[in-house]
Amino acid sequence: MGVALYFRLSLHTDIIYTHFMYIPIALACLWWGRRGMVVALFMAILVFSFHLLGLKLGSIWNDAARIALFGLVSFFIGSARDRERAEKKAQEQAEIRQKVLTALAAKQEEQLEHSTRLAELGEMAAAISHELNQPLTGIRNYARNAFYMLEQSVGSVEEVKGNLRLISEQVDRAAKIINEMRELARKEERHFTPLAINSVIRETADFLIPQMRLSGVEVEFQLSENLPDVRGDRTRLAQIFLNVLANARQAMEGSPMRRLAIHSFVDPGDERFVVVEISDTGKGFSAEEAQKLFLPFFTTKKSGHGTGLGLSISKAIVKDHGGDIEARGVSGQGATFSIRLPAIEEEERENHA
Repeated sequence: MGVALYFRLSLHTDIIYTHFMYIPIALACLWWGRRGMVVALFMAILVFSFHLLGLKLGSIWNDAARIALFGLVSFFIGSARDRERAEKKAQEQAEIRQKVLTALAAKQEEQLEHSTRLAELGEMAAAISHELNQPLTGIRNYARNAFYMLEQSVGSVEEVKGNLRLISEQVDRAAKIINEMRELARKEERHFTPLAINSVIRETADFLIPQMRLSGVEVEFQLSENLPDVRGDRTRLAQIFLNVLANARQAMEGSPMRRLAIHSFVDPGDERFVVVEISDTGKGFSAEEAQKLFLPFFTTKKSGHGTGLGLSISKAIVKDHGGDIEARGVSGQGATFSIRLPAIEEEERENHA
C-alpha cells in the first residue's frame, strides 16, 4: 500500500500504483477464497478516495474500469480457490467413506466366515454327537462297575481304581472334543502369529476323524517334517482345512474306494511357500465345474446340502494370508486341492525364536 501511494503522490502516475493493489487482492483471495473480494472492495474505495481528496488526475471512468478489473480478478482467483478447497474436502470425505466401507466389508466378511463355520459344524452334528456318546457311555459303564464293586464288596481296590482311572480318561476325551468344537465355533478378532502348519492340519483332521470313520473313509497323512512356519490366524486356517476335508468326505459318499490323503511339503518350485495338498477318491468334478468352484453360492452338493460359500470364503482367507488355493479333478476320479501359504523368512523366524 505504501508503494502504491508513493507512485501516486510522488511520481504522479495514474496506472502503475494500481498494479500493486493486485498483490493484496490475490493473496487475500488465495487465503479466503471469494471472501477475499472484501480486499478488492477496500482497494476500490481507496481509488475513489483519491478523487474525493483531489489527488487523482485521470478520468473517473478509467478508475471505474480498474475497479471492475479488481472485481474480476478477485472473483476468478477466489472461485478457483474455493473450488480447489471443495474438491479437496470432497476427496477427504470420499476417503473417509471408503475407509468406513472397507471396515464394514471386513466386518461383514468376518461375520460371514463365522456363520459359514457354524453351518459346517451344524452339518457335522450327527458325527459329533456320536463321538461324544462313546466317552459318555464308557463313563456310565465304568461308574456302574465301580459302584457295583463297592456295593457288593467284590473286586480289589486296584480294580476300583482302574475303573475310576478309565472314567477320568473318558472325561478328558469328551472335554477335548468339546474344546475343539468351541475353538472352531468361537468368533474372535483376527490374530496372525507364526504357526506350525502340520499342527493345524492334525488338530482339524483329528476333529473330523470320527466322522471319516462313520463314512468309511481311510485317512492317510504324509506330513513333511521340519517345515518352516507360516504366519496366519489359526482359527481361520483351520476353517479352510475343515471345509476342504468335509467336502472331500461328502464327495466320497458314493465311491467304492474311500481314501483321503493329506500331504504337506515345501513347494519345490518356490521354497518361499509351504503347500498342503488334500486328495480324495470321490466323484471329482468336470472342467466346467472347476472354473466355478470358488464362486460364491456355487456347489456340486445335493440340494439342501451346504451353502455354496465354503470354498469362496476359503479362497478369500488364503488370499488374506498371501497365498493361493487351486483345485484339480476329473469327473468320477477324485479331486486334489492345493493350498499354498508363504513361509516365514529366516530372519523373522530368528526374531521370534
